[in-house]
Amino acid sequence: MKIKTLLLAGLLAIVVLPASAQLSAEDASSREYLINHGYSSATADIVELNKGATNGEKIVLPVDRKYDNKPIVYKWIDKFFIYMDPALDNGKFMREDIKFHPSLDDL
Repeated sequence: MKIKTLLLAGLLAIVVLPASAQLSAEDASSREYLINHGYSSATADIVELNKGATNGEKIVLPVDRKYDNKPIVYKWIDKFFIYMDPALDNGKFMREDIKFHPSLDDL
């Protein structure tokens, strides 16, 4: 009887202890947390852009840095090919001002 009482008291002591997970909303929506839990980098980019838009901050994504150091000739040729095939990645993920009619301003 003494052993059962000690086991029951020990079980109750363990159950009553707090979990102390300490995971805040900021941590749960961070890029590292999302990628480590199986989400794609595009999903992490969407979450970061939405958080930045909500807080009024400018967010620089890794896809933006890919086009920063390119020569102007490369950028113009790239814009031309993107104009011809809109499915190509132009580095403006979720920042595109979508126009339904093409114009010369697209080049």
